[in-house]
Amino acid sequence: MLRYDFENEDFEKQIRSSAYACKDDATTAKLREFLRSDTIGVDHVVKTPFGFRRLVYSDFTASGRALRWVEKFIQDRILPAYGNTHTLSTATARQSTFFRNEARQIVKHYLNATHEDALIFSGHGTTGAVQKFVSIMCRSNWLLPSFQDGDSAGAEVSDGFLREDRWGSYECSLCTVRLKTEAQYRSHRSSEMHQEKLRQQRPQNPFEGTRRLCILCDPLAHHSSLLPFRELTRRYPHISTEPIFEDSIACRSGRSEIVEIEVFTLPLDVKSGMLDEDDLMRRLSKIQSLKGAAAVCVFCAGSNVTGLLADVGHLTSLAHQYGALACWDFAATAGHLRPNLNPPTRPDAAVDVAFFSPHKFLGGPGSVGLLVAKKRLLRNSVPAEPGGGVVFFVDSEGHSYIQNSEDREEAGTPDIVGCIRAGLVYHLHTLLPEKLFEAELSGLQRLLERWSSNERIEVLGQSSSRSRAAIVSFMIRYGNAPGGLYLHYNFVVALLNDLFGIQARGGCACAGPYGQQLLGLDLPKSKAFDQALLHSAQEVLRPGFVRVGVHFTMSTEELELLASAVDWVANNGWRLLPAYSFCVETGEWHHRLSTPQQDREWLSALAPPVLQTSPLRDLENSLKHKEASPPQDLLAAADLALTTSFKGENPIPLSSTRCPLLDAEYAHLVWFALPTDAAHSLLMGEEEPHLAEGSIFTKVVERPSHSIFSISSDDTRHGTDAKCKDADDAELLPFEFGCEEAEEVFADGQCAAPVYAATALAPKVPKTLRSQVAGAIKEYDMIREGDRLLVGLSGGKDSLTLLHVLLELQRRSPVKFTVAAATVNPETPEFSPEPLIDYLKALGVTYHFLSKPLIEMAKCHLDPKKPSICSFCARMKRGMLYTCMRENKYNVLCLGQHLDDFAESFLMSAFRNGALRTMKANYAVAAKDLRVCRPLVNVREKTLANFAKENRLPVIADNCPACFAAPKERHRIKLMLSQQEFEHPDLFWSLSSCMKPLMSIAQTEKTMDWWRQLMADEDDEDGAPPALTGQVASPPGSPVAKMTKDDPLKLLVVAVASALLGGLFVRLTHR
Repeated sequence: MLRYDFENEDFEKQIRSSAYACKDDATTAKLREFLRSDTIGVDHVVKTPFGFRRLVYSDFTASGRALRWVEKFIQDRILPAYGNTHTLSTATARQSTFFRNEARQIVKHYLNATHEDALIFSGHGTTGAVQKFVSIMCRSNWLLPSFQDGDSAGAEVSDGFLREDRWGSYECSLCTVRLKTEAQYRSHRSSEMHQEKLRQQRPQNPFEGTRRLCILCDPLAHHSSLLPFRELTRRYPHISTEPIFEDSIACRSGRSEIVEIEVFTLPLDVKSGMLDEDDLMRRLSKIQSLKGAAAVCVFCAGSNVTGLLADVGHLTSLAHQYGALACWDFAATAGHLRPNLNPPTRPDAAVDVAFFSPHKFLGGPGSVGLLVAKKRLLRNSVPAEPGGGVVFFVDSEGHSYIQNSEDREEAGTPDIVGCIRAGLVYHLHTLLPEKLFEAELSGLQRLLERWSSNERIEVLGQSSSRSRAAIVSFMIRYGNAPGGLYLHYNFVVALLNDLFGIQARGGCACAGPYGQQLLGLDLPKSKAFDQALLHSAQEVLRPGFVRVGVHFTMSTEELELLASAVDWVANNGWRLLPAYSFCVETGEWHHRLSTPQQDREWLSALAPPVLQTSPLRDLENSLKHKEASPPQDLLAAADLALTTSFKGENPIPLSSTRCPLLDAEYAHLVWFALPTDAAHSLLMGEEEPHLAEGSIFTKVVERPSHSIFSISSDDTRHGTDAKCKDADDAELLPFEFGCEEAEEVFADGQCAAPVYAATALAPKVPKTLRSQVAGAIKEYDMIREGDRLLVGLSGGKDSLTLLHVLLELQRRSPVKFTVAAATVNPETPEFSPEPLIDYLKALGVTYHFLSKPLIEMAKCHLDPKKPSICSFCARMKRGMLYTCMRENKYNVLCLGQHLDDFAESFLMSAFRNGALRTMKANYAVAAKDLRVCRPLVNVREKTLANFAKENRLPVIADNCPACFAAPKERHRIKLMLSQQEFEHPDLFWSLSSCMKPLMSIAQTEKTMDWWRQLMADEDDEDGAPPALTGQVASPPGSPVAKMTKDDPLKLLVVAVASALLGGLFVRLTHR
């Protein structure tokens, strides 16, 4: 199935052309306006106590907004073909399965996940994803890699030998044999050879005893990524051992388990506003030094309170240095910045586990949560949620489950539409240019600069030296005295909604511990609030703040309104306190004349049009206020509300202002001003607010005039020093999750050159690998004195290894030659070879980066009679490389095909085309001015894979944009060869000897004799059409032509016999 749909592209064409053409601010603004206008509810009007207001949505941190084109696509294309998955027999089930699987691949591409990562759709945002991961690990008794030599204590775990390769089939890592399906692996497991290898495998120094697991949590953590781990301490109490850290959360009573878990929240570094890295390293070092202990780090990629961003690559690498797992919560930041779970320049920074909430994206409401985890961690054989659709077989007495981790953990009927919607949303964000996200930072900078001049606005966690997402939280002072009380966050949120239509959020943002630290509450004060809420049920006392966010779909007018509205509330909001009251039990504030129950919408109001509506419903509809146009000048309307609220038509008498009584026992915790305070000040004609005299508590107690909060001010806030500070220092810096350890982010948003592992820059080439390549170069006369080599560098393990081997031979060989490299960039979102530019620069190798939109060109130039995108792309790439060589005076093109590729091509040609041919080791192109060689002809693929992994080479993920979920003929041959190699270990060396006459052809021409045409490789033939199945080009009247006409099988017999004789001749010659 083609990855690209060349038909029905109306919206995709608009987005793609806009995204790729965004080279100036005007085009970017046009795209922003397009997405803004397509947002459902962008012009929605709501009724408030002050009239009608148009919504200004500033709560993307909590949830995104729906897009018409996503919902229309679902309505027009998804729902008509909707059917339950778990089968491909019907049209609806098949198409729904295709949609859902494609959604999984789209998300994986966006996150740069590989075949080693499992992406599991997990219910309710990050909450569902974290809970899914915890449940999976509990099924295997937390059998982490550092524990896998130990006892699983009766937990039902898999054997750990089943691996999924990048083609979607399976591999037994114990026997190194590839298998097409999981059923074949089950059959293979019972084979005598597998059982014999299993008996031979013995764990070295197995740990026998209680395993201790310490979970280190980020102080910025959201409740959803903190509480599920805290609850584990009850399930896995410390009975036989003491917790590693005295101040950890751990349970010391309960049923004894083989695993004992403690949870520790890392301290906050006051200077950086992030976790204390020094403390993290000390604790990781201590855990690593203890036998039978392991650590799991639960990090937060960015705060949903302050927007401050963590260095994902640096902290992940740090955790891995101490053998810990790195789990990341990307919920708050993924909609603002694009994560990279497997940075190509830093293999040690690959994220182990990640949690996502796609509903926070533009177009995301209604989508499901996402769990991404390394498959090696998912050792459970029983799914976290057993159910239908994930079983292998069930009988009256027993059952077993499938072992594919992605399918096994999605039991029952999944949220099919929610999964597909997540894929559509990530697809959209793949196409968006980075300039859109830069607009968020400029908008945030505008807000902070505007509010910094107002002393009543206190921004939480403000730091000009840290990168951040476009999220900001703040408190507003009542103004009764310096360091006095605040306006309640729910009152501020209500005012922003009622006066300006701005949708903000008040509360602790589900990050209670972090929010309490930002508010200056130490542990005793936090516990005092806990006791007050527990015993008094007065929710209004709960600490919190106001949070808003900037999104790239917000217009300039909306940003200006947001900045001005908060500023207005800070200056004048206290004057409207008497017009509001609050509910002690819920903490919600409401206008005293508001009637939300009358203005609400009802689900039950929906009825089929053929049915008669209820008279009561008709009456309710007739009583609703007719919608009026919102005022144009909202600030002027807010000023008018200051006077009309207490004077004029239907006024609120200030003298009648009352508020509920508060519990006197907790008077010292009342941090906010009350409506009676403002009413008293207004009645007295005061220009500045004061506190009212009189009891507001259940009994007479002294009321504090200052808040218990202590929000620390940032050095960029008010004062002469801040004004004199260099403006560049106060500028917010864009941040990319691709930036690695020791990298700096420049003011233009670009990362500094990445720092590579020492082994990636100067890998030690094993003698066996060096000898195999050198032997092939000598045997086929590939490199000669003075040759100028150009390595075709795709960024995969093969071409990167080839480059390093050639560089090593260049240093050692007496034959003098030069080495350069070139990469062809097809300009597709799925393939991003740009990291190779910095890598080749670090190596000091001359590098050519060639770009052309090959897939877009294929739409116009592909032959409808031969619609092979792969063939078209290969020919175009080869032509671009040849042009580069001729322009820069290179004469030898070095390609990275290995022995496995040669063998697969040999069998594919024989099976499908009835021709005996394979790739050539060294040959001249038709023009005779260039040569193409393949120095890895004697090297196995697994040797190259091991070399790339051991040396942490920056391998670029291979995401071909031309096909999706299509069976690969080459992969089927690979499976067959793997199975045969299991029975015949010397298979590939035998095939190598057999293919030597074919690989030794030294040129390629259209005018070659018939025998060379018979053996020609279509991939090497410059411009020659591919051979047709069952047809072999040969001169008329030749024996081969006659044989082909009479019986094609005879030709194959003669060809195979010739190859065998050639192989025998080569063996005798070598002996």
